[in-house]
Amino acid sequence: MSSTTMAKILGSIILSTALALILPSPAARAAVDFESAGAEAARYLSQYLKIDTTVPPGNERLGAEYLASLLRENGIEATLYETAPNRACVYARLKGTGKQKAVVLLNHIDVVPARAEDWSHPPFAGEVHDGELWGRGALDMKGMGIAELEAMLLLKRSGQTLDRDIIFLGTPDEEVGGEYGAKWFAKHHPELLKDAEFLINEGFHIDTDQDGKPRYWGVDVAEKSVLWLQLTARGEAGHASMPLPGAAPNRLVRALDAIVNAPPEPMVLPAVREYFKQVSQTETGWKKSAYADIDDAARNQETMRRLLEDKLKSSMLVNTVSLTVLKAGYKTNVIPAEATAELDCRLLPGVKHDDFIASLRKTVNDKSVEFSVLEWENTEASPFNTDLFAAIKSVAHEEAPAVPV
Repeated sequence: MSSTTMAKILGSIILSTALALILPSPAARAAVDFESAGAEAARYLSQYLKIDTTVPPGNERLGAEYLASLLRENGIEATLYETAPNRACVYARLKGTGKQKAVVLLNHIDVVPARAEDWSHPPFAGEVHDGELWGRGALDMKGMGIAELEAMLLLKRSGQTLDRDIIFLGTPDEEVGGEYGAKWFAKHHPELLKDAEFLINEGFHIDTDQDGKPRYWGVDVAEKSVLWLQLTARGEAGHASMPLPGAAPNRLVRALDAIVNAPPEPMVLPAVREYFKQVSQTETGWKKSAYADIDDAARNQETMRRLLEDKLKSSMLVNTVSLTVLKAGYKTNVIPAEATAELDCRLLPGVKHDDFIASLRKTVNDKSVEFSVLEWENTEASPFNTDLFAAIKSVAHEEAPAVPV
């Protein structure tokens, strides 16, 4: 894609977030030069990507200071809240009349680790190659953070009288649970968010065809709950020249094999049913009919097998389990007395983690394998019959009238 296209894409992201609700008039939005805004956002993002905010250790304060500097340079007061050494949230608010409740533009500053040798281009250089801006966090989620910030700047420059406050909130620590980020802010400064009606965060995408034209606009109204589990198997230790059938590694391998190969049970939530119904308009062949009646498709074993080939869409229909960490032994010729594994489970909204763990225990069918919870982040779905969703649909239909949202 060209750098101009990249700028337009950033502009579209901005348009489909805060401005959709806050500038309801098409004329007001038409007055905004989104191509220039996209180019400006791309420059800001390039600089932002050069700031290494990998967690651990974090060092997100550097990113928070950068975002605060951009806001202040454009006449928007910004405040830093230290949550831990070298870690901070950045908070800013554009005042409106208060006729309606505030909107929060939430983003996280931290990024997951990146090894330079695994990348085509340096992960912390913020370089453009063949019209693409490269860097750790460009997608998750410094790109959207800058898009939200650019939306704040456009609103400030527009001179429009806002009927609601707009809150910008950049937080650390999201990639490892949010204890020193969003959780910390909600606990220590709830008064700064209590008047908010909507919160816009990272989520789904605008799906496009090979020509870059949108097939549908995705709006994320829920995230899966995060459940991290540790499985521990114990057994008799001994010399490896004398195999032990009940050895801890053997027990663990059998348990993991049972879990990994257990067919997932589908569950269709109301928002997911509506999603597939709308997306069916963009499909042909078996997918068109399957998506149009996803409940029936999920009950058909062969159709469900085909649905599972699409990892993104099928993840909305099932709870998932990924085996990520294995630990056992310390010497090749010694059978260890303990073996452990860690699982990253993502549960659909409404699924209780105790019930899910009970189902895994039943699948493993070995009482000697212990389950312990490393992390549990429960989420619930937000309604999608809101003014915000209606505003996003309205703007999407201005750009592409026939495209479902």
